[in-house]
Amino acid sequence: MIRAYTEQDFSAVCCIYREAKADELRFEASVLAITPLEQDARILAAFTQAHVTVYADGAVLGFAATHEGRLRALFVGRAARGRGVGRALLRAALEGARSGLQLNVARSNLDARAFYEKSGFVVTGEINGTYDGREVVYLTMRAGPLSGSGPDE
Repeated sequence: MIRAYTEQDFSAVCCIYREAKADELRFEASVLAITPLEQDARILAAFTQAHVTVYADGAVLGFAATHEGRLRALFVGRAARGRGVGRALLRAALEGARSGLQLNVARSNLDARAFYEKSGFVVTGEINGTYDGREVVYLTMRAGPLSGSGPDE
């Protein structure tokens, strides 16, 4: 189910990104226009330098991207949410992170924050970023490497 990303997955990954990015930022104070992954030079560059894994069950249902101890992305398509796809992707990312993982999550995204906290992440700070030219506040979270327990236990 979890496997390395291939170029053939790009179209599916772009669809998942567009859908999930809109959900990630839906609680921001202002409406943000979502730039498709394939059109966002900054995000696409970060994606191409990351180690990307996909969860596939016939079709790609979600993906995770890590780079140098950071979880840069973990997105699951709407139809696959609540089925363990995100947990499996996060577990695989944590297993590959010798020193644990750090991530940023939109402060307004309470569902994602709860998911990460349940998975052992703790808030370590707060940073201001931008998306679509508007300020977005992100929480910085960190979890240590897996030691026999994790999101599935």
